[in-house]
Order: sequence, then structure tokens, then C-alpha cells
Amino acid sequence: MAGRATRIALIAAAACAGALAVLLSQAPASLLAGAVNTWSQSRLQLADPSGTVWQGEADLVLQSGARETPERTRLPGRTSWHIDPWRLLGGSLDLQLANAALSDAPLLLRLDAAGNGALEAGRLRLPAQVLVGLGAPWNTVRPGGRLELEWDTLHLAAGSLRGTLRLEWRDASSGLSPVVPFGSYRLQADGIFDGAALSLETLSGPMEMMGNGTIADGLHLRFQGSARVRAGTDEAVATQLSGLVSLLGRSDGGGAILNFGT
Repeated sequence: MAGRATRIALIAAAACAGALAVLLSQAPASLLAGAVNTWSQSRLQLADPSGTVWQGEADLVLQSGARETPERTRLPGRTSWHIDPWRLLGGSLDLQLANAALSDAPLLLRLDAAGNGALEAGRLRLPAQVLVGLGAPWNTVRPGGRLELEWDTLHLAAGSLRGTLRLEWRDASSGLSPVVPFGSYRLQADGIFDGAALSLETLSGPMEMMGNGTIADGLHLRFQGSARVRAGTDEAVATQLSGLVSLLGRSDGGGAILNFGT
């Protein structure tokens, strides 16, 4: 009798486990959207999600600014994701993201139970409007053009992220200047954090920006540089750019001092 009761209990437990597995496998993507919204404090949103928590797609929306008057940027295309549920049950994360409008190849992130892992080398194309989310002076500059973000394999271990990341602002423009474009620029970070070294250089264009900085002590940014109109620029173009330059930082002999920190 006891053996029969044990068998019944095991069958019931197996049935419950199977039902739970089915239920979890069909968990709607909206649950993941809600979790991402909460985790990012609404700065990153998965809009119009479809599919499941494990495999689905959504529009990516970036939000910045005051809660009363938020600024939203909806990224091009639909972003799909795939999470391996079996690896997650084992305590590790295997995440694949794909969006043909933003990247030519899927992005792959792997993390183990201890938080060690890697983000495989990749490349993203983004509208420069996403810079508004960084606050001043970008929310005033209202940037246009495109961003090209590229990185080698980034390694995560012991609370640190190591690798090299390059961000290029191509065909840069601003809602405050009629000069379109006024330049292209590259920002490179080596080491990421803690102790990353930053360098900014001008690739082309009449407005020159350059500088150096660090990201250290838990993602605190320190950056100093300069912005100015290149010598020999057409006088009319220089005049049109001078107002924009003056908004970027403290005046310094016809240019501006760039000084950012968090």
C-alpha cells in the first residue's frame, strides 16, 4: 500500500512538474517586457512584444528626460531574442539578440552563475538621437546623423568588463546649426571599467572635437577636451557653427572646453 502511494505521489509530482514546464515555456513576452521596464527604470522599453519570454520580438524604445515630459526614441526594426531555458535553469544565461536594421549579425551574450562571461564581438548602427538620453548638452544640441558602435569580445569577470569599444558619430548634425553635416568623430574606450581610457578624435568636417578621459570607480566618467571650428573654414560656415560650439562648454579663445563628469 505504501509503495502504491509512493508511486502515485511520484506520478503526481511528475505531472505537476510537466505542467509547470509547459506553463513556463509559454510565458508571454509581456512578462519580460515588464521586467526590463522595471530594471531600467523605464529607460529601455520593449514595446509591442510578441512571442514568449524565451523567444520573442519587440520594438526597442529608449526614454529619457523628466517623467512629465519624457523623450522617446524608437529604434528601427524589430528586435528578436532567444534565451536558452535549460542553461538558465542550470544557473547561466545564454542570450541571442537580432535586429537586421541595427546589426548585420546577432549579438551573443553568455554569463555563468558567478557572473563571468563574454559579449561576443559585434557592431551596431544607431540613430544619433539616442545621445539625448545622456542629458546635457545633448538634449540641447539635438544631435542627428548616425552612430556606429563596434567592440571586440568583451570579457566579464569579478565585476569588471575588459575589452575595446569604438563609437563613431558619422555625418554629425544638430538642430541648432544649419551646417549639415559638420563632422564625423570617433570615441574609443580601452579597458571599459574600472580604469578605462577614453580618447576622442575628429575624422572629418569643419568642427573639430578632441579630448581624453577615463571611466573608473564604478562607471564614473571624467572627460576633458575641446571643440572649435577648424582653421581655414569658410567664414560663413564658421559663423554658423560658432553658436553651437559655444553651447558645448566654457568659452576658450574662439573654442569651447569640453568637461564632462559623473
